[in-house]
Amino acid sequence: LSPADHLVVVRPNYATNIETPKAIGCAISYVDLDFDQGFAIDIEHVKAELRPNTKLISVTCPHNPTGTMMTRADLDALIALAEHHKCRLLVDETYRDLSYGERLPAAASLSPSAISVCSLSKAFGIPGIRIGWLLTRDPQLQETFLAAKEQIGICGSVIDEAIARATLERRDAFLASLLPEMARRRDIVQAWIDGETLVDWVRPQGGVVGFPRLNIDAGFDLDRFYTRLLEEHGAYVGPGHWFEMPKRFFRLGFGWPTEAELRGGLAAISAALRS
Repeated sequence: LSPADHLVVVRPNYATNIETPKAIGCAISYVDLDFDQGFAIDIEHVKAELRPNTKLISVTCPHNPTGTMMTRADLDALIALAEHHKCRLLVDETYRDLSYGERLPAAASLSPSAISVCSLSKAFGIPGIRIGWLLTRDPQLQETFLAAKEQIGICGSVIDEAIARATLERRDAFLASLLPEMARRRDIVQAWIDGETLVDWVRPQGGVVGFPRLNIDAGFDLDRFYTRLLEEHGAYVGPGHWFEMPKRFFRLGFGWPTEAELRGGLAAISAALRS
């Protein structure tokens, strides 16, 4: 990327996918996901934001923080846009292995115009080893990535790589037990939301986070709610402003806590909303 380039970023998105091009000086157009539309990507909106100097379309799937997923038709349409406009489609697929329905193919496997990004930090729960990968079918882009990696870090930790290899060799067995357990935890959150009039969400289709919305009056003190939730009830969520979204949204993770902690955290949210 260079200051002359333009990006289309589907938002919310990871901060680095926004702040890095900002630091470079790129122009950015945002396509914001809408709760009332099920956080579905508006392909026509993406198309309308493309410019002659568009270099990249940036999306995540499964999406962070909503947990929603593109359809295969959406993915194909985005790839077609990238190919037609001679730009790249960047798909962060960190949660891809935690898809509760049909798992989409890696975007990079479908076109040289697509780049897939993945890691072991989310679905496999080992962010500390700092192992991830980029996929592209473009040989020139592969060389560019390798050159950049060499400048960033000459070599990785062989211990971290050994842990990553051992994890991937057990991938199928790991996911066979993990996916049903995470789906059960998602159902725990769903049952809470079904009985909580002040909270609603779009049911996640992948990953271990959701992005509920508070059904509150305009005068509700959101800053006080988040402070009280933490200081008086010992629970913590990611306020919407982390993702350049309104504070009435928050990211809720259901993968890391124990079941008792998850249920306790949900009860704490209900209590903080009414205290």
